[in-house]
Amino acid sequence: MGEEKNLSETDLISRESGAQIESLPEMTLTTRLILGECQMEIAEILKLGQGSVLELDSMTGQPLELWVNDQFIAKVHPVISNDKVGAQIQEIASKEQRMREITIQKDE
Repeated sequence: MGEEKNLSETDLISRESGAQIESLPEMTLTTRLILGECQMEIAEILKLGQGSVLELDSMTGQPLELWVNDQFIAKVHPVISNDKVGAQIQEIASKEQRMREITIQKDE
């Protein structure tokens, strides 16, 4: 406890930051794979039932979008791996692009 009294504010912040960085690998992030989108009126949504088909804006063979915590990360192609659907990265956003998206989100 006496040691903390002798630490500067910068040292304390640095110590806190180190603890936060160490916990990063355990953080859970929301990941979405976007197949496509469409706009529907409420009346159309209310008519949906089993077997209904939604026409999306994406074309077959077009890459899907991978988003992590509402940030575009990559263009991917769907794959099957061990009987599960997965995604193979075809094109990943640059670090600059990802940082720009983070900055834009903070400003909004």
